[in-house]
Amino acid sequence: MTNIYYDICALAILMLFMGSVLARKQMYGRTNYIMFVMMAVSILATIGDLGGAMIEDFASATRLSRTFCYVLNFLYFLMHNIIMPIYILYIYSSIDIWHLFIKKKALKVLWWAVVGVDALALFLNGFLLDVYRITPDVKYQRGPWIAVFYICAAIHAVWVFVILAKYRKIINKDKMMVLIFIAFLLMGGVIVQFIIPGMAIEMFSIALAFMFFMVVVRREEAQVDPITGAIKYNEGVERVSKNFVSRKPSNVVFIKIRNHKNILMYLGQDNYNEFLHSITDNLRRICKDTGWRPDVYYLENGLYSLLDEGNSYELAKETADRINEYLSSEIELNEFKVIVNKVLCIVRYPEDINDFATLSTIGGTFHRNMNAQDDVIIYSDYHEDKDYKLKNDIEEIIARGLRNNNFEMYYQPIYSTRRKKFVCAEALLRLKDEEYGFVSPGLFLPIAEINGSIHEIGDYVTNSVIEFIASTDMKGLGLDYIDMNLSAAQCIEVDLVDKIITKLEDCNVPTSMLRLEITETAADINPEIVDENVRKLQEFGIRFSLDDYGTGYSNIKRVTSLPIDQVKLDKNFVDMIDDPMMWIVIQDTIKMLKEMGQEIIVEGVEDEHVAKKFMDLRADLLQGCELIQGFYFCKPLPADEFIKFMKEHNN
Repeated sequence: MTNIYYDICALAILMLFMGSVLARKQMYGRTNYIMFVMMAVSILATIGDLGGAMIEDFASATRLSRTFCYVLNFLYFLMHNIIMPIYILYIYSSIDIWHLFIKKKALKVLWWAVVGVDALALFLNGFLLDVYRITPDVKYQRGPWIAVFYICAAIHAVWVFVILAKYRKIINKDKMMVLIFIAFLLMGGVIVQFIIPGMAIEMFSIALAFMFFMVVVRREEAQVDPITGAIKYNEGVERVSKNFVSRKPSNVVFIKIRNHKNILMYLGQDNYNEFLHSITDNLRRICKDTGWRPDVYYLENGLYSLLDEGNSYELAKETADRINEYLSSEIELNEFKVIVNKVLCIVRYPEDINDFATLSTIGGTFHRNMNAQDDVIIYSDYHEDKDYKLKNDIEEIIARGLRNNNFEMYYQPIYSTRRKKFVCAEALLRLKDEEYGFVSPGLFLPIAEINGSIHEIGDYVTNSVIEFIASTDMKGLGLDYIDMNLSAAQCIEVDLVDKIITKLEDCNVPTSMLRLEITETAADINPEIVDENVRKLQEFGIRFSLDDYGTGYSNIKRVTSLPIDQVKLDKNFVDMIDDPMMWIVIQDTIKMLKEMGQEIIVEGVEDEHVAKKFMDLRADLLQGCELIQGFYFCKPLPADEFIKFMKEHNN
């Protein structure tokens, strides 16, 4: 008598997980689809095995019973024999080497040959009854040809272990252990049932393999972001890194929602979460409509990524155009109407790029480094452009600059309207790269702030400026002090005061010869730490300027709360002096700051007209400005040229 309880448990487990897959709609994508098919096949095999055993044990010996028993066993063998072949396909797909299986004709021929031998043996059994037979008393008996099934199963088992061994470097350890364990479960059930035919444990072992797999590997919460409904970032990183190792061609469509923060503020968190989920659903809908079948990933901060197999670039481009059209229209959500500021870029590898780091950089920077446009950006149109390459390589340029001493301090003289001479200068950082030449500070400084290299750059600036002051006859050149900018990151360094004061003391430079400039933005990042650093340095005798006044909201409270004695009017503020109403605002601003005891410096003066207009204001009166800086007087100069300029003009 057959032990049918194993089959009953197997059927219950498989049906439970099948229901879970259907309820959660986890059949999207080739890998999920293969898993679903393997589960469905296992259920049919279990039904065949269980039904045949029940007829054998409980039905009366009739012709109809024999026929049903034969058919159910036929169903069992037919379905059972393709579980391992499907598992092989699943491994190829799940570790992202499907393209290798498709490309290698020998693998496909071998796969079909082994499956075909199984099927042929089962088909011929209907005539020869050499695989299995049902006796007149409705009892199942094996025939000698059943060895064919076990030989084919052995071939599949060897195939599984060859794949896992060959591609072990691109499979993480946890997944490798699970895949091996499942293979052992499948083979173990076959071996036990071969030795003990009455113990129908084979399908139960397969059900256990599914249970283990679903719990450990296919956990929905580990792969899919519950908020967006898209696959999580870490899953995308794992897949793409595997693709590069296996040289698998792929197309990637990046979709950046530039105004995602504004949308969050507009909608609120709950509606924003629903908005992202609706975007994911619509991306999949559009892909389904066009016939493109990528995986949809959400990479945080409004960035989506669609990743496919790489053999359908034109289809990917068509889909990207459809998505761009969808996002260009007004999106309605509940009672809200959302306008999306988006940019899309399509990248191919290995045609366009050949390493994971470059692809990752593109995903994080393409919306900043490529010219904004309404159409989908084709990366291949940009990657040879020098300006784009410069922006894309900026982090390496910064690192190379620090390694190779490519940074250099320039100095721009500042003119006194009272004393009719140059009395100080601003130290300005410059970067000259071996490949790209001079790189704008406006390009490399924001990136340095983001990646943290600004601290090392700030230390270089501090040391260079103080060493320049120490080595220069400041009084002989008519210079009272040098202005040095502090970045926002430096302003909140806990050891800022010690670094600056220690360097001044080591170089025997009076604190009065160094003035530090901070911006409104820097002062507001962490006001408590910034205020403490500024006040401690001020106690040592270092004076401060508030830089870029006139940009942003120009917080008057900052002017009154920090111990500053100089305010710089920003160039953008100054450029509007030909507007009569703006000129009134500028004069009133100068008067207000003067009444607060601030010295005024105007920066960004580039022509005689602007210079004369400010110089005509009497600096000794409330509306006057003391200092003017800009290209009209002198551009920033390297240290030796600056010294030469000062000697010529101040003497």
